[in-house]
Amino acid sequence: MPMNKKFTLNDLLRYLYNETQMTESVLIQKAIDFDFETEEEFEDLKSAVSYLDKLLESPSKNCVNNILNYSRKTALMQ
Repeated sequence: MPMNKKFTLNDLLRYLYNETQMTESVLIQKAIDFDFETEEEFEDLKSAVSYLDKLLESPSKNCVNNILNYSRKTALMQ
C-alpha cells in the first residue's frame, strides 16, 4: 500500500479494533500521524465507538423494563 493511500472508515474501524495486519497498521498509523483529515476521521470514529460502548454499558430504564417484561412473558410460556 502506498503511503498516500486514503484509508476508508472501514479500514480505520478495523485498525481501532486491532483487526489489521501489522504492515497495514503501520501505514494507517502513519496516515493518522501525518494526514490531518485521516486523524480527524479516526478521532471521530473513536469518539463514536466510545459513545456506543457507554450506551451498551448502561441501557435506558425503558430498555431494561422491556427485557424484563419479555423474560416474564416467555417464562410463563415454558
